[in-house]
Parts: sequence; C-alpha cells; structure tokens
Amino acid sequence: MSQKSHKTQRPRWLPALAVLAAVGCIERTGPVLSDTLGLDPVQPLPSSDQLTWQTQELSAFLHFGLNTFTDQEQGDGTVSPTLFNPGATLDASQWMTALKAAGFHQVMLTAKHHDGFCLWPSKCTSPPLTPYSVAASPWLGGNGDVVGQFVTAAHEANLRVGLALSPPDHHEKTYGTPAYQAFFECQVKELLTYYGPLDELWLWGSPPATPPFDWTRVETLVHKLQPNVLLDEATRDATGADLRSLGQAVLQPMAPTDENSVQPAPAGPTKPPVWYPAESAFSIRPGWFWHAAEDTQLKTRSQLVDLYFDSVGRNSILLLGVPPNTQGLLADPDVAALDQFGAAIRSIYQSNLAAARTAVADSNFKNRPAPMAVDGKLDTFWAAGEGTTTARLEVDLGGPVAFNLVSIQEPIALGERITEHRVDAKTNGVWTTIAMGTFVGERKLHRVGPVMATALALVITKARGVPAVAELGVYQSPFP
Repeated sequence: MSQKSHKTQRPRWLPALAVLAAVGCIERTGPVLSDTLGLDPVQPLPSSDQLTWQTQELSAFLHFGLNTFTDQEQGDGTVSPTLFNPGATLDASQWMTALKAAGFHQVMLTAKHHDGFCLWPSKCTSPPLTPYSVAASPWLGGNGDVVGQFVTAAHEANLRVGLALSPPDHHEKTYGTPAYQAFFECQVKELLTYYGPLDELWLWGSPPATPPFDWTRVETLVHKLQPNVLLDEATRDATGADLRSLGQAVLQPMAPTDENSVQPAPAGPTKPPVWYPAESAFSIRPGWFWHAAEDTQLKTRSQLVDLYFDSVGRNSILLLGVPPNTQGLLADPDVAALDQFGAAIRSIYQSNLAAARTAVADSNFKNRPAPMAVDGKLDTFWAAGEGTTTARLEVDLGGPVAFNLVSIQEPIALGERITEHRVDAKTNGVWTTIAMGTFVGERKLHRVGPVMATALALVITKARGVPAVAELGVYQSPFP
C-alpha cells in the first residue's frame, strides 16, 4: 500500500476473479493476483487504486477551452468567454470512440487552464461578477457543460476519468490574495461533487508564493471528497500526492535509467520510501491545444511508438495529449494518427515467442515454478527460492528464433523487487548479453534486435526481496 498518509488500508491484491492477458494493449479490469502462497510483499506497496491506474499504461490528455478558439497555448484571462462556441458539433463520444479504438484506458480533460476559463458552469465566482465559464458563452445558450458531457461519454465507453484543474488563474480577481484559496477549493468541491467518481485529479502550476497557498488543505479536501481519486500535483513533489509527472507537459525529462515507482518520500529523507508511480505527458502535436497550422505537424507513427517505448517501456504511463478542435471534435489527422498508433502497438505484441515454451530457473519458491512466467497470465508469477535476491530464468525457444524485443513484467501488487538485471541470448551454444537494465516494475521493454537465438535468459543480479516475474515476453516487433 502507498505510504501516503491520506490513504486508508486496502487489500494488496484481489482474489482471482478474472484472468488478465499478459500482453498487448487490451482492456484491463483491475489488479488481480492469485494466491501468493506466502511470498512476502516488499514495501512500499501500491494502493489498489494506484495498481489499477498503473496497469492501464495508456492515458489521453485533452486540452480544450478558449485557447482553442484564440489559437493560443497560454491565455492571460482577458479573452471574452463569448469566443467559446463549438456549436452543436461537439461530441465527446467521438473522442472516446477514437481513443478506445487506439487502446487508451483513461481520458483526462483540462477543466480549467491557466487563463481561468471553466469548461463547467462554475458558481464559485462571487456575484455580481459574471462567471468566467461556459455559462457566459453562447454555446448551447449558456447551458452547456463540457465536463459533464466528457464524464458521461467516458463512463459510457468504460474508460477511466481524469480532470486537470489549474491552480494558477489569470482571470479570477482574488488570484494572488488570501481569498483565492477559498475560490480554488470551491472549484475542487464542484468537480469532485457534481460529476460522480473520478479516477485522477491533475493539478499543475503554483499560485504566487505571497500570500502562501495551502496545498495541504487542498490535498485533504480532495481525499475527503473522493478517497479513491489519485492526485497528481504535476510540477511539484508533494506528501499528499499519489502520482508524479514527467515529460513535455512539466518540462521534466525521463531519467536515463528505467523509472521506478519506489521513490523517496517528498516529506524528506528521514521518511520511508513511498509508492509514487510516474506518468509521462507528451502531446501528439507540437502544442497542447488544437491549431489549424499544426494539422500537418503531428508526430509520426514511428515517433509515437518511440514515446511508448520510452514511457510504458520504462515503467511509466504514457499520457498523450490529443486536443479537440473548434468543432469540439478530434480532428481527422489526430484520429488517423491514433488509429495508426493503436495498430502499431497491437502489432508489437501479436505473437509471444516465449509463450508456453519450456522454462526453467535456478530456484523456485514453493509452487511458483518457472513456467508461470510464460503462461500468458498476469495473475500468476514465477518466484525464485526463499531468501534469494538473485536468480536466473531460462526459456527454451524451441530452435533458432528471430526477435528484437523482450518484455518483462513484475507482479507489482507485491512491490517493486528487481533493481538490476540483464538479458542473455543463446546462439550456437554460446550465451551473450543482449540487454542490461535496472528496475522492471509494471513493464520493462528492451529493444534488443535483431537477434537470432535458441534460448533466452533473464538474469536478476540485484533485488529488494525474492525476485518474481509475472510475464516474460519475446517478440519480433515491426518497430525495432
């Protein structure tokens, strides 16, 4: 379980209610592990909410608002709300259809960006001032609610829901005064009260330091209103946050080594480490909002696949920005790019060359033999012998096989265990190291090709506890 103080005690794993496929970009229903047969978890552990979130792997980020209609990336809060008018063409269901078909499992909408314009009819602005929101726009006669349509469409599509809310607000008159704290908390209350259960709340950017903004009050409020929502404060590490952000959106690049979910506590070095998983935010376009001039500047399929390897392949969710246009639709070039991306990821995992092959290990924990690492089930796992922190897992590929990608997944409900490993391949009777890495976590992808080998070995040289592997995959990827 996460060591964040606001989280209540929750089960570390659930009974085997369903069997999850081990590979591919598929629908995941939540954390599932069969009986662990006494294998001790390695602290810290994810909460069940963090575990479900982390196994989604792909999340979409939709920036939409006044900036869409002014052709800007950053508004200053002076633009008239009457410019927001996507008309009757706005269709949140179209967003969900395109994203779900591409393999995304969560969607997040910018409910309010730094300009202060709200995509819901917020009532937090004190009379007689006019709310800076869709209620002041001509869209649907001032009766529209983008957040409401978004949440409804996401739930109907069985997608997880996130909302992004900007603490900076360049329109609100109380911004930069002590009164702004109450204004912002009012907006948090509206979003977490009116729209049913949310899965993630993403806050980014800090208000002025004077007067001080009480982040602890906000964190407490968020988890009081919705104890299961996961909070990411994006541009700051925080004791009360459940997730952390990397990537283009927060100008925080991915580390040169594999990302790990076990992080030092933001409260300080004297605190025990916490489960603090990462999401890597990048946009499909040069900017985050839709601009007509960028319709021909989307990332290529190859570039999107590289982002997948650099995020999901390094134990981080990929949070991909895909902005609606002035019609309230995902533009045709974006839909086409999503289709290509989804097809590309599916093609990578089309055939696991290690599936059901003969597997042996130098040690096994009770009834956790090596074949459980190649059985195609994430609810089973191989574990090394009791008391060990190193191990060797070998898979006989049944003859010379060409491949260029190796996927490793740990049963992270039992903690992140592996801290150093390598991959060896056997060719003409000789073992050669083809990849080296540190942490594994939810998924580690090694692009190793081209390789022709008769066997493959995962060699774990350091671990925090008994090594365990949920799935080991070997693939011939079209994107080496």
